[in-house]
Amino acid sequence: MHDAAETIIRILDYRCFGNSLAEYAATLASMLAAFLVVKLCERFFLRRLRAWTAATSATWDDMLVAGLETNILPALYTLILYLGLRDLNMRPSLRSGLHMGATIAVTVLGIRMALAIIKHAIQSHWRSQAKDQSDADEKKVNGIITMAKIVVWILGGILLLDNLGIKVSAFVAGLGITGIAVALAAQTILGDLFAYFVIFFDQPFEVGHSIKVDGFSGEVEHVGLKTTRLRGLDGEQVVISNKHLTDSRLQNFKRMTRRRATLIFELDASNSPESLAALSELARSQLTRHADATFERAHVHDLTSTGLRCEIVFFAETANYVRYMDMRQDVVLGLHREFQKIGLR
Repeated sequence: MHDAAETIIRILDYRCFGNSLAEYAATLASMLAAFLVVKLCERFFLRRLRAWTAATSATWDDMLVAGLETNILPALYTLILYLGLRDLNMRPSLRSGLHMGATIAVTVLGIRMALAIIKHAIQSHWRSQAKDQSDADEKKVNGIITMAKIVVWILGGILLLDNLGIKVSAFVAGLGITGIAVALAAQTILGDLFAYFVIFFDQPFEVGHSIKVDGFSGEVEHVGLKTTRLRGLDGEQVVISNKHLTDSRLQNFKRMTRRRATLIFELDASNSPESLAALSELARSQLTRHADATFERAHVHDLTSTGLRCEIVFFAETANYVRYMDMRQDVVLGLHREFQKIGLR
């Protein structure tokens, strides 16, 4: 027994590449234990998370679980492998390569997780704001996501180079100077580009909406990175810069819920006060024939040199302009018939 123990000790003390077999065994055991813990967590907790997210209607939890499986778990396995091998004796070049590989892997996985969150946030905002999700709008969303990916990968690459010990201060300074020069040279284009993002996220209008800005009215045909194109009422195309749209007062007729109508007319001063007092009831009776009309008031409000000026105000509970004009016409003609019946001049 004593000889066997001595033999085992000599075997464990045998050194290979600067480390004893006992050190290799301890490192392997610690890594296997850590892998086992992560695997058990993945097997039990992740399964419950999947069942929980499947029962909810939200999408962010599904995204987080997917990111946990595809990015966080591989990053944990990479860290376990790196931390286990780090304490072993090895050549400086090999140690540097191990550190570099682990840093690159964890950084890439972290960037992928950040991109998944950004992509989900942009798509969720678009789905919550846009009622009609057309193919053109989906292409815009994909374009914004692509630009976000480029920015995140550039920032992640700079961070990675800095963590690897590469001096990036000169590169960042040069990038900043170049960015300032480009911004000064193309400030109009950049202003329209940032205004495009404002239009996308704030959604003051969408393709197909009828809008009015600075006297120009038309239907939105296309929202581009620099300009927005409207189809005018006479059939012409109006091109307006995105920055001008965000800086101006804009009327969106598509999102109207009601239209206010004011009818102003004059009655002869020789009409009897009793017939003039019936004006309010006449107007109300005409408007009650329309289910989508709301009567507000009717008054004889002014005395002019030619007669008595009257005013009738009502609301058309519709955004449809043609329906509004049909209702207005019907009320005017109905009042005209009633005036003739009772002899109002």
